[in-house]
Amino acid sequence: MTEALRDVFLAQLAPRLREAFTDRPSLDEELRGVLERAGLEQPELEVDGPGFVAHLAGRVADEAALPTLHAGDALLAFGCLLGDPTALAIFERDVVPRAQQALRGSLPAGLTTDEVMQRLRVRLLLREGERAPALTSYSGRGALVHWCRATTVRLVQEFARAQQREVPSEDGLLEAAALTRDLDVSLLKQRFAPAFASAFKAALAQLSPRDRRLLQLHYLEGMRAEELGRVFSTHRTTVWRWLTQCREQLLRQTRAELQKTVADAELSSLMNVVHSQLDLSISRVLRAGPGEPGSEAAPSSVGPGARARS
Repeated sequence: MTEALRDVFLAQLAPRLREAFTDRPSLDEELRGVLERAGLEQPELEVDGPGFVAHLAGRVADEAALPTLHAGDALLAFGCLLGDPTALAIFERDVVPRAQQALRGSLPAGLTTDEVMQRLRVRLLLREGERAPALTSYSGRGALVHWCRATTVRLVQEFARAQQREVPSEDGLLEAAALTRDLDVSLLKQRFAPAFASAFKAALAQLSPRDRRLLQLHYLEGMRAEELGRVFSTHRTTVWRWLTQCREQLLRQTRAELQKTVADAELSSLMNVVHSQLDLSISRVLRAGPGEPGSEAAPSSVGPGARARS
């Protein structure tokens, strides 16, 4: 078994480290030690030896990594990335509350502690477009809680920087296009507000009944992931995944609809605007219901109080 683990580890190791570890007489013992420590530190989790070893090999940074590895934390991260319910429950119980302790100071206007922690879960556990879950980059060199705290702080900083770049405007969504610098704002208002309203409403209509209901409860009723999980009889992580998939589908379908009437040169800039104001757009269109398309053309006329709690 040890030889098989050794082979798996070496096969997944970066080429620059493979020679050093191949000639390392203590490798068998070190791998056994990592699996032992992981099992002792996370007794609620099953240790998939080959899978876990392959996961570690892809994240080893240097020759000194194995003896000092936070094995239990690395195993927990591995389980979370696999979607293991036990690992996700441990993450919620042991990691999230301690990561939240990083939010001791005041938060930027418009950002709540609940929203920060929701963003943390999405960033760590879910794929966002081309970006893999951030937890895939955790190497086990430091404690997982400290790593998550640092990520939490970075998320707040990202929000603050984005907030500073925002251009206040009554017209919300389309006024934000001033940031793209390649489309005139007045032209966007005149030409693309009706097109966006029609495209976004069509994209929303293509969602499944379950997804539309999910968005209504989240954005209009302000239901949190835990509450939605009870409504749909599923885990909160599944709810986050559904919400992320809904957002991604809305963006794809909106782009597909806009491609019918908007030139490629302008479409990219317009989609940047749509992406930056997606949550407000969803709230506005859902609140407007089946009314006139023009009534949905200015999504950010919904005030900050209408933003969903995550």
